[in-house]
Amino acid sequence: MIHYQTEKETGKLWLCEKEFLPEYEQKTESVFAQCNGYLGVRAAHPFSLIEEQRGMFLCGAFHKAYEDEVTELVNCPDITWFQLEADGEKILPERASLTSFERKLDLFSGELVIRYVFELSGNRKIAVENRRFASMEQKNLFVQALKIHILAGNIRELKIKTGINGQVTNSGVSHFHKSVARVYEKEVMEIRSELEEGTVIEAVKCKLAAGLLLEKEFSLKRRSIYGTYVLKPDNGLAALEKITFVNQGENGITADKRKEALHAACATGYEVLFEKHQKRMESFWDTARIRVEGMSQEEEAAICFAQYHMIGMTPWHTNECSIAAKGLTGEGYKGHVFWDTEIFLFPMLLYLYPKEARRILEFRYLGLDGARKKAKDYGFQGAMFPWEAAKTGDEETPLYAALNIHTGKANKVWSGIKEYHVTADIAYAVEQYRQAANDWDFMEKCGYEIVFEAARFWVSCAKWDETRHQYGIFDVIGPDEYTEHVDNNAYTNYMAVYCVKTALNYAKTLKQKQPNIFSVLDWKLGIEKELGIWEEFVEKMYLATPGADGIIPQDDTFLSKPCMKNIAKYKTSQIKQAVLLDYSREEIVNMQVLKQADVVMLLNLFPHLFAEDIVKKNVLFYEGKTIHDSSLSYCAHAQACAAIGAMDLSWEFFQKCLVVDLDENPHDSTDGVHSASLGGIWNCLIFGFAGVRYENGVLYLNPHLPNRWKSMDFRIIIKGVQVHVLIEKKKITLACEPETSTPIQVEAKGRSYTLEKVLEIEG
Repeated sequence: MIHYQTEKETGKLWLCEKEFLPEYEQKTESVFAQCNGYLGVRAAHPFSLIEEQRGMFLCGAFHKAYEDEVTELVNCPDITWFQLEADGEKILPERASLTSFERKLDLFSGELVIRYVFELSGNRKIAVENRRFASMEQKNLFVQALKIHILAGNIRELKIKTGINGQVTNSGVSHFHKSVARVYEKEVMEIRSELEEGTVIEAVKCKLAAGLLLEKEFSLKRRSIYGTYVLKPDNGLAALEKITFVNQGENGITADKRKEALHAACATGYEVLFEKHQKRMESFWDTARIRVEGMSQEEEAAICFAQYHMIGMTPWHTNECSIAAKGLTGEGYKGHVFWDTEIFLFPMLLYLYPKEARRILEFRYLGLDGARKKAKDYGFQGAMFPWEAAKTGDEETPLYAALNIHTGKANKVWSGIKEYHVTADIAYAVEQYRQAANDWDFMEKCGYEIVFEAARFWVSCAKWDETRHQYGIFDVIGPDEYTEHVDNNAYTNYMAVYCVKTALNYAKTLKQKQPNIFSVLDWKLGIEKELGIWEEFVEKMYLATPGADGIIPQDDTFLSKPCMKNIAKYKTSQIKQAVLLDYSREEIVNMQVLKQADVVMLLNLFPHLFAEDIVKKNVLFYEGKTIHDSSLSYCAHAQACAAIGAMDLSWEFFQKCLVVDLDENPHDSTDGVHSASLGGIWNCLIFGFAGVRYENGVLYLNPHLPNRWKSMDFRIIIKGVQVHVLIEKKKITLACEPETSTPIQVEAKGRSYTLEKVLEIEG
C-alpha cells in the first residue's frame, strides 16, 4: 500500500503528504526530492526539524575524506533552509501551533509544494507556502519561492533568514577542507567549498516578490553565509524568491557569469522559469509516458514516480558520471555505481533516449584503465570492472565492513573481489546498445574495446576442471549474495560465455568487413593471437543445463543443500533480511535460500535460452527458494512471471515493486530512493507485460497484460525509429513516427511481419 495520497488534475499528478509526520521525514525527503541529472536536492522542510537529513548532491562531486574512509558522493552546502519570524515570534512546525499542513510533489513537472497554516499568539494566523524545482532548462539552477499570507490578526514585520549552510556533512564526515564565503554587490551570496580535486561553488540571490522590503543585511558564520530580509506585508501578503546557481569548478563560468545568470533569473522570476522548465518536462513525458487503461490512480502514480526519478538521476550533460544506486537523492551506498545501472536502468534509456544510453557506456569506457588495473591486481588479464564505481574506473568497494559490535572484528566485504559478473553485465549492455541503436561510431570509439577487454578477463579467470573436462569459473558470488564462494554460478558462466562469444563475433566481422578497424584494435590490444583461446573458451566452458527434473542448477552445490524448512516466515516478513536475525551468514550460505534468484535474472536477460516449459518450471522453482530481501527481486520476478503467464504471481510481485520506495515503512528509503528497483518497474512493464524484446534484428512481441488492464500504450526507439506501440486484449498496433525507410522485422503470436508505417496484428 502506498503511504502517500495521490491527486490528479489536468496536466498534474501529485504524490501528497497531508499530515505533518516527523517520523516519515527522512523517507519523504528522498521520495519527494528534486533532481535534474546535474544536481539533486532532498525535499526537506524549509524550516528546521529535529529529525531531518538535508542534502544537495552534484553529479560527479566525489571525495575521500580520510585514508580509511570510502570515496563518496559529497553532501554539498544546503540552500533549502529558511527561518521565519512574525513580529519576533519564530515559526517552527514542531513548536508553533500547526493547524494545517501538506507537502506534495507533482510527478509531471517535478515541482514540490509545501503548505502550512500556523496559529500564532494574539489570535493571529498565517499561511506559508514553499515551492521549489530543479530546472531542466538550466541545469545549474535551483529555484525556490516562500510566500506568507496573513489570514487573521495584524502582523507588522516578517523576518526571513536564508542563505547557504556549508556546515553539512556526510553522516558526520566533513569533506570540504576550505570554504570561502562572500557577498557581491549587497545582493549575491556565494560560497566556494574546496575539495582536494575540484571546487563546489554556490551563488544565491533573493528577490522580493510581494510586500515591502524594510531592511536587508548579510552575516557570515563558519562555512556559511546568510541574508536576513525584513518585509512588511502588502495587502496581507509577502513573498521572497530564492535562485541558486551551482557549478563544479569554474568550467568557464566566472563569478561575473554566475552573477549575470542570477540577475537574469531573478528578473525572469519563478513563474516564467518554471514554465520553461515545465516545457522540458512535458517533452520527456511525450516520449516516455506509459498509458494503461484499467490501472488505478495509485498504480499510475507509482509508475510515473519511477520514471520521474529516472529522468532526475540521468546525467544528461556528461559521460563522466553514471547513475548511482540512490541517484542524487541521498547518501546511500556512498553515491556509487553498481551493475544495477547497466541491467536495470540502462534499458529505458536505450529504448527511449539512446544518446543518454551511449553516455552511460562511455562512462565505463573512461574507466577502462581502472578496470585493467583491478584485473592485473587480482592476477587476471583484460579489464575487471569495479563492483562499486565513483568517478573513475577504480574499485571503490571497501575491503572490510563496519566493526561487529559484539566481536569487535570487521567482516571481509567479498563483493568487490568475487562478484565478477559486473564485467559481463557491462558487455551485455554494449551488445544490447549495438543491436538497438545501430551506433557504429560508438562501437569503433568505445564498444569493441570494452567487450574485447572483458572477454580477455573471462578467459583468464576460467580454470580447467579435470572431472568435467571443461572450463569452470570458481569461487564467485552471483547476483544472489546469500550464496557466497560458489563454483560455476549459472548466471556468471552464461554471461561470461555470452561476453566472449560476442567478442568473437565482433572480431570475425571486423576482420572480414572492416580490416582497418580491426588492425587498429589489434595493434592496441593484441587480440588476434588470442582468438583461438576465446573459441576454445566458448566451446569448452561449462554451462549448467536442466537436469532430469528440468531444473537448472544455480551453481555446483545449491541443489544438494538442505532446504530451509521455515522459509515462508521470511518470505512474508515485513522486515528485510529478517533471516539474519535467526541464522548466521554461514548457515544461510549452506541452505537453499536466496536473497534474489540468479537463474530468474538469467532467464530475464535471455528469454529464448531454453524451451518455454523449462523457463516456467525454473522461474516457479526458484521463486519458492527466494525470500526477496533485495529491492531488485520483486521487479525481476514480476517480469519473469509475466513472461511465463503466471499472472497472479506477477501481479503480486508487481504491486510490491511499485511501492519499494512508497510503502508505509518510515525507515526505508531514508538514505535515498532505490534507483534500480525503479528501473525494474519499466522493465517489468515493457519486457514483462508488453512482452517486448529486440534481438538479432527482430522485434518480438508476446504480451501478457494483467486481467484488469485493457490496454498499454507506449513508445520505444529502434535504430533511430520511434515506434508507437498499442497493445489491446485482442490486437497489437505498431506505428512508426515518422514512417521509416528501413523496415523493422516483427514476430508476434508465432508469425512474422514487416513494419514500415502501420502494422495491425489481430488475435
